Amino acid sequence: MRSRGLSGAEIFAVLVSLASVAISVLGNRTQERLLAASVWPYVSFGSGNTSDDGQKRVLAFTLTNAGNGPARIKAFSLEYDHQEVTSGMALLERCCKLPRISMMTTPVIGHVLRPGETITYLQVPFAEDSADGWNKLDHARFGNMAMSVCYCSTLNECFEARSDGDDPKPVEACKVPPRAEQWHG
Repeated sequence: MRSRGLSGAEIFAVLVSLASVAISVLGNRTQERLLAASVWPYVSFGSGNTSDDGQKRVLAFTLTNAGNGPARIKAFSLEYDHQEVTSGMALLERCCKLPRISMMTTPVIGHVLRPGETITYLQVPFAEDSADGWNKLDHARFGNMAMSVCYCSTLNECFEARSDGDDPKPVEACKVPPRAEQWHG
């Protein structure tokens, strides 16, 4: 029995089949990247020293999701002079020697930030009797304080960001700190 080689038409059919498979694989990768981009969260840090209407002096510390998809907050920490603090009172005592004053705090871990949503995790209104401490905290937000957050997209792609760093960095998973070490407001 004599073996015959492939005809030109058969070779062409094999090449077309291989090209179709390659195009399908590349198209699938493109679709995956488009899906990831469409649900990509981007959490950033903010702070200010006046109310939104500009009428009152109030320190506010925020997280904002500037991305396209929800951000599931898995870990958050606030450091003052390279030491972690877990509450607004601990921060005000360590930084500013402020007595118990009126403030608003919010836990952060467990929140899901929708695209465009902002959460205020610490807000301290100005008061004449605590002006020195308030001013210390106002200055601390530009050097002595650092915040970090780890969050995940709906596709379980996770990112870590620091207020004293560059863009968020992809991570395999967020390391959730023990409850006693978490910012609880």
